[in-house]
Amino acid sequence: MRMFARRGASEVGPRARNLSECRAGDRVVVGSVDGSAARIDRLAAVGILPGVELRIQQTRPVVVVESGETVLALEREIAAEVQVVDAPAELGEAAE
Repeated sequence: MRMFARRGASEVGPRARNLSECRAGDRVVVGSVDGSAARIDRLAAVGILPGVELRIQQTRPVVVVESGETVLALEREIAAEVQVVDAPAELGEAAE
């Protein structure tokens, strides 16, 4: 009988999820932003755009993210509309 182990996300590739599902300390890259055009425009104006790396500082009661020198607090409802993937290791190392 052959046994199969479940492969971890790091073996399969980046794990897609929404920003509200992240944990404090996670480094992620924005994949897409859902929602109304006005909400997408507001998030873009503060730097939440596809391709941008974010570091999650806290997740409750609001999601607090850091991007470069900017720190933003997002309501969980808004964070749920931001789709992200895990940041590759080399992105974080280059920024430090």
